[in-house]
Amino acid sequence: MQEAHSENFPTYIQNNEMKEISLSHTIQSVQTLIEKARQSEQKDDFGRSLEWINEAFQSLTRYRNIPKIAPLEADLYQILSQIYLKRQDFPKLEESINPLLDLSRQLEDGEREAWALLNLGIVHSINSDYKSAITLFLESLEKSESLGYRANVANCLINIGNVYANLYNYEDALDRYRIALNDYADVLSENIRVATNLNIGNLKHTAEQYELAVEYFEKALFSAEKAGKIDMMAHAHTLLSRTLLVIGDIQKGIFHAQKASEFMLDRVSSATGRQINLLNLAQIAFIQADTEGATQIAIQGIAAARRVHDDASELRGFRLLAKIFESVKDFRRAYRAQLIYSRRQADFLKMQRSLHALDLEIRYSLSEKQRKIEALTKENSYQALLLEQSGQIAQQNEQLRQFAFITSHDLKEPLRMIGTFTQIIHNQYEGKLGEESGTYFKFINEGVNRMNALLDALLQYATIDKNIIGPEPVDVGDVIRIARANLNLKIEETDANILCLDMPTINSVQSLLTQLFQNLIGNAIKFRQPLGRPIILISTEEQAEHWLFSVEDNGIGIDSKDAERIFTIFQRLHKRTEYEGTGIGLAICHKIVSQLGGRIWVESELGKGSTFRFTLPK
Repeated sequence: MQEAHSENFPTYIQNNEMKEISLSHTIQSVQTLIEKARQSEQKDDFGRSLEWINEAFQSLTRYRNIPKIAPLEADLYQILSQIYLKRQDFPKLEESINPLLDLSRQLEDGEREAWALLNLGIVHSINSDYKSAITLFLESLEKSESLGYRANVANCLINIGNVYANLYNYEDALDRYRIALNDYADVLSENIRVATNLNIGNLKHTAEQYELAVEYFEKALFSAEKAGKIDMMAHAHTLLSRTLLVIGDIQKGIFHAQKASEFMLDRVSSATGRQINLLNLAQIAFIQADTEGATQIAIQGIAAARRVHDDASELRGFRLLAKIFESVKDFRRAYRAQLIYSRRQADFLKMQRSLHALDLEIRYSLSEKQRKIEALTKENSYQALLLEQSGQIAQQNEQLRQFAFITSHDLKEPLRMIGTFTQIIHNQYEGKLGEESGTYFKFINEGVNRMNALLDALLQYATIDKNIIGPEPVDVGDVIRIARANLNLKIEETDANILCLDMPTINSVQSLLTQLFQNLIGNAIKFRQPLGRPIILISTEEQAEHWLFSVEDNGIGIDSKDAERIFTIFQRLHKRTEYEGTGIGLAICHKIVSQLGGRIWVESELGKGSTFRFTLPK
């Protein structure tokens, strides 16, 4: 038996090696197919992309349930979901999103999970399951905000706004749209920006704020033209025409209706807003006394509205038909059109009341959930729950603090001894160890001083969130005056001119704000132009949900490629011989702003100064 075992053992190893080689080859092959599928999807060549995806899935069939395969499957399901989302094939989108959601949770891929939750919410919203949709959007929003996934935050806000608009809760819908457009403009795609402006315009039109509606429709049209989006241009022209006809600007209304018709000519069945444009044309024909043409086009518009379940346009069509028949004294047909209009309007109002009740139910559920959270917070149970959910993060933070204290206390003592005994040796043997000994001792002392400064800065960074008193009203002007006083020696040495505009009083933590402004002002002074006088302007701007602060200087500036890197701990852009420092100052600023619920970034160009901006919630 032993001899047989010794003969089979090498074969067993060889088979395993062959399996590993085969798996490695398959992974490489599938990675190539994924890249091809992704490129085809981005070019909207969906047929070719689906071919690559099917081939990749077939290659993975024999390796299912192997951990190495899960990331590849997640990539494939995400591309598949993007294809179905673009094609608006929502049943198939749901089929691909569910396994993607499971895989992202298995892989602990937070961003992909947030994206999957968002798109699953879109599926439920399309199916009019608004309660499930809003729950999924809020879960995705919370996860995205915690990850700093700003593009997904913006999409969540817009989709939440869409749900509220469908529930005729226009106030909350507008609130979400405005936050997305004002606070997340930098991450919004042109398509989403156009669609959001169209949505706001529609809400303004419904509220009979026609001038504002025209303004938003024109913004949408401008963005759509800039991006070359034909379908969106057609829809913007259509909605502009509808509103202009209401306010009596007939010539402009005709112009935009004709433009919409030109764009929709090759998109007869799929053009967005075709039913609205047909009713615009019918209204124009009626204004021009072409009652026969108006009748035929209005009937086409009603049929198109029914196909896409646009109840509001169907109502508009029957009301227009009643006016047309009344104008030619065909009172029998006018009565029938008016009767259908009245019945449809009653059904429409009943549906509106039902959706309004659903909106109240959703808002009650959310407020009840918030009330429970607040109650838990008061009893410290909520903190325990958060700690349980983020135990790993808390453990890592505590380890970091412990490390910082060890480095501060335990390592600084031997450093002090090194510095002390080096000085003693230098004093005893000065002039006896050769000419270079003084230079060597200088290097040792400088190294000890740098290490001490580094340990102090590391401790400061690690304990920012330790022993912080809760937010209270803070006069930011006073904070800046304290920061200036702490930097008074540097300010006088460099003749720095610090200009501070009116500052608000906000709910925050004074000690952290002082540290934040002191670091930013100190940085502006440190990185001044070699022969110039530092000029620093501190300003603020009130926005919808937060305060935006700016610290602008005329210093040496920062290369755009380093704009993100500078906030990473221990990152330096200059040699120590050029500028002193530990490379932790801006990392501290970043951590403080994050701790206070905001974000920080820099806008700069080499040689032309820098502007550090950060937000703090109201």
